[in-house]
Amino acid sequence: MAENKTIRNKVVANDTVNTSQETIRPPVVTVMGHVDHGKTSILDAIRKTSVQAGEYGGITQHIGAYQIEHNSKKITFIDTPGHQAFSQMRARGGRAADIVVLVVAANEGVKPQTKESIQHAKAAGVTIIVALNKMDTAGADPQNVKQELAREGVMVEDWGGDIISVQVSAKSGTGLTDLLDAIQVQAEMMNLKADPASELEAVIIESRLDAKRGVVVTVIIKNGTLRIADEVSASGYNIKIRSMMDHNGKMLKEAGPSTPVEILGFSKPPSVGDLLVQKGSELAELAIDENRVEIIGKDTKRTVAIVVKADTQGTLEAVKAGLAGLVSEVVGATFSLKFLRASVGDITDSDVLLAQGARGIVVGFGVKPAPNVADLADNLKVTVKTYQTIYELMDDVKELLEGTAHDAEAKIKGRAQVLKTFKLPSGDIIAGCKVLAGALKEGSRIAIYDKDPADVTKEDEPLYVGQVKKLKKGKNEVPLVGKDNECGILLKPQFEGIAGDLWVEVR
Repeated sequence: MAENKTIRNKVVANDTVNTSQETIRPPVVTVMGHVDHGKTSILDAIRKTSVQAGEYGGITQHIGAYQIEHNSKKITFIDTPGHQAFSQMRARGGRAADIVVLVVAANEGVKPQTKESIQHAKAAGVTIIVALNKMDTAGADPQNVKQELAREGVMVEDWGGDIISVQVSAKSGTGLTDLLDAIQVQAEMMNLKADPASELEAVIIESRLDAKRGVVVTVIIKNGTLRIADEVSASGYNIKIRSMMDHNGKMLKEAGPSTPVEILGFSKPPSVGDLLVQKGSELAELAIDENRVEIIGKDTKRTVAIVVKADTQGTLEAVKAGLAGLVSEVVGATFSLKFLRASVGDITDSDVLLAQGARGIVVGFGVKPAPNVADLADNLKVTVKTYQTIYELMDDVKELLEGTAHDAEAKIKGRAQVLKTFKLPSGDIIAGCKVLAGALKEGSRIAIYDKDPADVTKEDEPLYVGQVKKLKKGKNEVPLVGKDNECGILLKPQFEGIAGDLWVEVR
C-alpha cells in the first residue's frame, strides 16, 4: 500500500479568496460499486472508527447519511443511495454528492455494477476517487484492477491520470485513514463553498412513512440554513419543520451547509431527489417541474444524451459510428452527442435510469426492453425506441437533431405564454412562462400582449415593453431557454398590474 503514503503530503494550491458571506463547506460523498465489493463495509468501518466516543448518544439513528470529523474537518457521507436514488437526485436537479468513492474489490476487478457506477458518476459530472478494497484477500491484484479501470476511462494517478486511488481493507481498517485524507485533498482542490445566510436549498435523500412518527424525511443542506419552525416547500407540499435531528439522534435547532438531518412535518412523503426550499422564496416560485425540461448550461452548446444497446458488438460499433457522423452532418459544432452507455444486451432498468438522470433517450438495435423495463420508462417519462434496421434508427435520430437545431436557429426570436406571475421583495416581477416557439434569451427586449403574438397585427399595442433582466430554469440562471421548456423571467417592477392571459414576444 505504498501509494497511500503520498496522499497526506500532497500540496494543494488555492488562490481563491473567500467572500464575506461564502464559507468552505464539508464535502458530501457517496459510495458506489459492484455488489459484495464492500461499499457498506467501508461506510460502516468509517462510521465506527471516526465518530468521537463522547458524541451524543453514540450512533443510534440510520437516517441515510452521517457526518464524521477527520483532521478537525467534517465529511458528510450519503449511505449508499444506489443507482436509482442517485439518478433521481440528478434528474430533478438536486445533485447532492460532490464526490463518488468507487469501491472495487482488488481480488475481483471491474464488474457490471462497477461499470454502471462509473457511467452514472461521469454522467453526473461528479469527481471519482477509487477505493481498491479487500487488499488483504488472496488474489488481490491492484495493477490488474487499474488496467481494467483504464479500459472504462478511469485513469488513476500512477497510470498517468488524475483520479486518486487508495488501497484499503474494510475488514481490517487498513487504508481508511488514507481514504479520508484523499477525500479531503480532493475537496480542497474543488474549493467547495456555501453561504449559510443565503436562501435555503436542500436535497431530499430519503423519504419514508414510519408507523410511530409519521412521514420521516432526510435532507442534506446545500446552501443556506434550515431551522425549526421554518416554513418550507418540496414536491408541491408546504409544511412547517416540527422536529430536526442529526444521525446521532441529537435534536437540532438549526443546520447549515452539507449537514444531513432528519426532519418531521410532512403529511405525505416527498420525492427523493427533490429540492427542499423556503416557502415563498424565489427558488420555490421558480420550482417548475425539472423532470420535463432540459437545464441549459452557461453556454449555448447543447448535448443530446443517449444510451445505445445492440444485439452484437459489430452492430454496436456501426450504430455508434453512424450516430457520431449524424451530429457532424446535421448540427455542426453547435451540438454534441453524448453516449451515456453503449453496450451489447437487452435494454435494462439501469439503462432507463441512466437516461433519466441525464434527460436522455434509449435506443436499441435488435434488442427490446422487458415489460417491467418498458413500464419503468413510461413512469419516468424516458423515451425508449427499438429498431431492426440501421437506416430507420438513423432517420429517427436525424429528425431529433434537426428539430433541436431548428430551435437553436430561432434563438434570437421567440414567443412564450405567461403561466403565472410573482412579486419579489425587491419589487421586481417574475413571470413564469412556457416557450411556444423560438427561444427566450437573457437581455432580450420583449413585448407583452393580451393575445398570442402570432395573431398580433400592426395596430395592436403591447401592454408592456422591457428587457429580460434574468432568465432561470428551476434554481439555475441560464442564458437561453428553448421551445417547449418552462422558465422564469425577471422583469422590471413596471410589469406589475397587468392581468389576464398574457403572451411574450421577443423583439
